[in-house]
Amino acid sequence: MLESYAEFRSSNLDQIQAAVVIHAQGDRAEVMARRRPRDEFVANAARFDDAALIFGCYDTPVTLGFKPADYVRLVYQIREVSEVAIEGRVVENASLRPGYLIPSDARWQVRHPSGFRNLSFRVGAETLQRKLTALVDSDRAALALRQPSAVDARHARLLRESVFHFAGELEAADPQFAPRLAVNAIEAISLRLLTGLSGTLLDDTCRPPAAPSTLQLGRVEAYLVEHFTEPLTIERLAEISGVSARAVFRHFLSRYGCTPQGYLARIRLDMACIMLPTCHDRAAVTAVALQCGFHSLSQFEHAYRTRFGERPSETFRFLDR
Repeated sequence: MLESYAEFRSSNLDQIQAAVVIHAQGDRAEVMARRRPRDEFVANAARFDDAALIFGCYDTPVTLGFKPADYVRLVYQIREVSEVAIEGRVVENASLRPGYLIPSDARWQVRHPSGFRNLSFRVGAETLQRKLTALVDSDRAALALRQPSAVDARHARLLRESVFHFAGELEAADPQFAPRLAVNAIEAISLRLLTGLSGTLLDDTCRPPAAPSTLQLGRVEAYLVEHFTEPLTIERLAEISGVSARAVFRHFLSRYGCTPQGYLARIRLDMACIMLPTCHDRAAVTAVALQCGFHSLSQFEHAYRTRFGERPSETFRFLDR
């Protein structure tokens, strides 16, 4: 997994211990077997400005310890583990499905009795705090995230699917689309993490947000039309509207039956349909997808066919006759 983002491979224990310290804010790596291990420790990491997606595997029994970091870690085991302890407290990890979350300020360790294979999503704690503030329109909202196993099973499943889907898309992505794919995926996973795991949003005391005014919503709609090629973030929604991003989400779902991101996708498709007649060859279809803000050619083709009943290339051939 993430083989094109290979970062570290070694069967030398000293090198492995050093890599854990340097790349993962680790403080130790202790092999549980008596013999010196021969298995290769693998870490493939796709790193971005404020997030990372990391696949790791090791077939040797090992205990890993980690120091507090400046990011939140969401870890999904592909192989069973016996014990994950955060600040000395064991985290429920009987099921492989929900995964487990490591707060940024926590010291933790994990004991792998038969080695491990996992996929981790990391995002900066400050980034998540900034998005939470924009989501609820309050700088007093604390970033208190619950374990995936402690919330609604549907939220946990969708979050896991989002992380694994990101890894699959990133591995197959055209280099032209990869940066935009990463921005969109990190934003989507961060939003799903907050709406599914944040105590601030899940507590019964969290009241529905006040409805935004017509003027505030008009500013959002105008912005989406004018900036349809750009990624849409939670912070930008709050900044443009002057209310919480959560209030904007609720209005769009009520009025348009979709999120602001879904509304933006419609604009992008409409613009692509207008731009296709200007294409002079098949390569220009890819250029249209890029110009209209799509994060992959396959995503563009699927969305276009769903909306208009034919592929962009079919529209291009028709217009070329």
